[in-house]
Amino acid sequence: MERRVEITIDPLRGEKVPVTLPLRFRRSVEETRDALGLAPSLDLSDPIVAKAVALAGAARESDPPVRFALFGGTAHRFACPASNDPSLGLRHDLHDLDVALLHREVPAFRRFLAGASDRAGSALTFFETSGDKIYNSLSGGQRLRWHMFVSESGAQLSLGTLDLVADTFDFCHRIDVRADVERAPDSGWTLSPAHLLLAKGQFIQRIPRDESAPVADRILEPFGKRAVVIGPEAKDIRDLVALLHDHSLGEGAGEISTRTLERELSDDWGLWKTFGLNLGLVARSPVLRDLPPSARTVAAQRLAAVEKVVGALAPRRRLGFLGGPWWQEVDSTPSTDAKIPIA
Repeated sequence: MERRVEITIDPLRGEKVPVTLPLRFRRSVEETRDALGLAPSLDLSDPIVAKAVALAGAARESDPPVRFALFGGTAHRFACPASNDPSLGLRHDLHDLDVALLHREVPAFRRFLAGASDRAGSALTFFETSGDKIYNSLSGGQRLRWHMFVSESGAQLSLGTLDLVADTFDFCHRIDVRADVERAPDSGWTLSPAHLLLAKGQFIQRIPRDESAPVADRILEPFGKRAVVIGPEAKDIRDLVALLHDHSLGEGAGEISTRTLERELSDDWGLWKTFGLNLGLVARSPVLRDLPPSARTVAAQRLAAVEKVVGALAPRRRLGFLGGPWWQEVDSTPSTDAKIPIA
């Protein structure tokens, strides 16, 4: 039996959010997945993946239709059967949804999110905490955040986030994703394979050398006398390997576009530098080494093909990078799966 309750999300501020329990979709996610033409291998047992499928279904049926492109771990589940296959060791837990929009369509997406639970069921309840409202007001509409109820277990609800970027994927490096967003509803609801590869391969962080022992397997190279730079976490390496395993290099549908890689990397020495370092990290990672032999061979061959493309480029280094960081410093605090009681 359904019941409407108010969930206290911040006891100190007395912040409450109304939600209908149990969390449900109005339409089965299996039916929505099939209607969207998504792969049967997409694992709908993961509540984050199920929400992404339902969100895409609701977006397509909205009047007018809403456009967005997934990136991050959820996008790799959508784009890569290998990310859904537990036997390969590439599947990992998800905690949030990452979506890219066109900046001009952010207001429409806000309205769409506000009505998503009425349209598609209480499992698509999104809300802004007081912290989200402050963050969103300061972002200029370029990066926004909402919270959502991920799942219900006993007397608890788990929380996750929906993070939004507009026009550009702008973290350690900047990637224009507007064209991907425009075609996403007809291309699997994700960024293109090339941009998914670049988005995961653009991470870099500087840390003091004397704090690097716990992340020794992520070190890319020294940075000055007292620091090193590190690359992506193991979960992101898994996504990169899954993408390489499932997508060949080429210009066909579903392939990693050589032209896109060359265009993005030729125009940005910093991205070229970071991406090249991170490809080397993937090549020596235990994630790749521990794949079954046939899967390892495929992924390694495609990794080598991408490395060859990157190695053939020689973008001009900008003066501003000489001796200093060639990337934007970002907060790399991992997502948390918070749990709150049902009153």
